[in-house]
Amino acid sequence: GIAEKTVIVITPDHYPYGLEDKENVDIYHYFDELAGHKIDPVFELYKSSLIIYVKGMQPQTVDKYCSALDIIPTLNNLFGFEYDSRLLPGSDIFSTASPLVMFNNRSFITDKGTYNSKTGEFTLFEGQTVEDIDAYVSSMKKVVNNKFKTSAQILDTNYYAKVVDRTHLYSK
Repeated sequence: GIAEKTVIVITPDHYPYGLEDKENVDIYHYFDELAGHKIDPVFELYKSSLIIYVKGMQPQTVDKYCSALDIIPTLNNLFGFEYDSRLLPGSDIFSTASPLVMFNNRSFITDKGTYNSKTGEFTLFEGQTVEDIDAYVSSMKKVVNNKFKTSAQILDTNYYAKVVDRTHLYSK
C-alpha cells in the first residue's frame, strides 16, 4: 500500500554545468548543439521540467512559466496543507495566478514578456499588449525586489522556526 501514499517529484535543480566551454567565447555552444538552435543564456538556459506523480491524478501539462520556487506552494495545495502564501516567493503552478519567474540577477519572465536586468530591456511576447510598459516593468521590478528582500529577511531571522509549530512532525 506504499504506492497509494507516495508522491514522486522529479526536477533538475540547474542546467548541466559541466557542458560549459570556458575556453570558448560562446561558452554555451554545446547546449546550442543539443537543443538544435541558439540558446538564450539569460532565459532559455534555465528551462527544465517538473514531473509530479500521484496515483489517481489525471495527467496535466502546464504551459505557463514557472520555476523551482513554485514547487513548494504547488505541493502544499496538492496535499491540502494550510499555509500563508505570502511567506513563499512562488505560487501554485495549477492556480490561475499570473506566472513570475525570477532570476538571481533580478531578470524575470511574466505572462507578458521578459525583462533582462543587465540590459534594462523588456520584451513583450508575441500577441501580448501592455498599456504602459514602463509602469508595468517598474511595478514588476518592485514585486521581484520585494520577494528577494522578504526571502532574505525570512532566512536572516529564522522566521519559520518562530511561526511554524513543528511538534506534530515529531509525534507518532
